[in-house]
Amino acid sequence: MNLLIRLFWILLSRRKEPQCGAFDTLRVRSRVYPNDLDLNMHVNNGRFVTFADLGRVDWFFRSGAWDAARKKGFIPVIGDVNARFIRQLKAFDRFYVETRLLGWDDKWAFLEHKILDKNDRVAGLIVVRGMFWSKKHGGLKPVELIEATGQGELESPALPEWVEKWRETLDSLSATARKEKEIQRSLEDR
Repeated sequence: MNLLIRLFWILLSRRKEPQCGAFDTLRVRSRVYPNDLDLNMHVNNGRFVTFADLGRVDWFFRSGAWDAARKKGFIPVIGDVNARFIRQLKAFDRFYVETRLLGWDDKWAFLEHKILDKNDRVAGLIVVRGMFWSKKHGGLKPVELIEATGQGELESPALPEWVEKWRETLDSLSATARKEKEIQRSLEDR
């Protein structure tokens, strides 16, 4: 089944669900279809990341983040993904995506997606660093987004140590890329 059809199904089936809190863990149920498989006849690693989208969209809508951001003219973007593949899923297996907000810094929000098999064993773990962004305004600060959902002034819990180290590594990588771009521009200007 195409991802867009799955997304629409989630939106239709969850529209009457109550709004969730920013730190609630949400669970989406789905099934593996033949187009999710690779040559080894199990779900390929890229599809696990796509499955995380199902949980993230559910969280966006149920937490109120989607409506709050869209009213301000922002769209969701993912900056980085960290994935760990643990157990295979095969054709027609039932699976679940559990999504929760880990926390945020001044710029990025960190969401965790656990892909669970039918026995609730972790098949994959995906953590994303993302934001709501506008071409006109840049990034929407996560704390402003949370406030706009009507959940008051929440503070981010401390990020897990490994996520903090990952964030530092990504920031360093971005700084290195910017320096290389500046060097390239100065060489082109000569």
